Amino acid sequence: MSAPVLVDHRELKSGIPDMLEDAGVAVAARQLPAGDYVLSDRVIVERKSGADLAASIKDRRLFEQVERMGEAYPAVVLVVEGEPTHISEMSWTGAVARVLTSGVAVVRTEDQDETADWLLRMYRVERKGPSEARGLPRVRRPTDDLVRTAEDVLMCLPGISTVGARRLLAAFGSLEAVFAADESELRDVPGIGPVRAETLARLFRAEA
Repeated sequence: MSAPVLVDHRELKSGIPDMLEDAGVAVAARQLPAGDYVLSDRVIVERKSGADLAASIKDRRLFEQVERMGEAYPAVVLVVEGEPTHISEMSWTGAVARVLTSGVAVVRTEDQDETADWLLRMYRVERKGPSEARGLPRVRRPTDDLVRTAEDVLMCLPGISTVGARRLLAAFGSLEAVFAADESELRDVPGIGPVRAETLARLFRAEA
């Protein structure tokens, strides 16, 4: 069984650990000395809302946190969730540029749902290990596993994770109904949100 994702206990109120568990990822909450999520023995993630990013830049806490994580883990990821507030664009982009040039990866997300999507992607990449050599036969999902196949189809849509795919199928019952849904109906699905609903509705109505 894979080791669980370690989550700082202060992240529990964000709802992101629950989303990871809904996607089948084991989560263990504790007080972490650095970072908010430890995805493996290689990867650590610090999540900051726009407001928290601004505050941590002003008191220089951001750079201390990044340095501490870099000393303990070879791969450090900073997730910036939402738009930074109460700070000039020049100030926060300059700080993020400094973080980037120190070797830290930076990911921008819109909300907790998108953050959970990114954490899930990174976790799966870490658990997958090295890619198989080209030319080896690929194991395919049985074609009679229609629910999982439907989830796979929906996960090809922009911004849709395993959790999002399951929520869409639960709400509409079939792929046909999902693709027939309009923007207002999509917006009613938990975790989709107005921006993602608009994007999906526009995609579903686009002409080839």
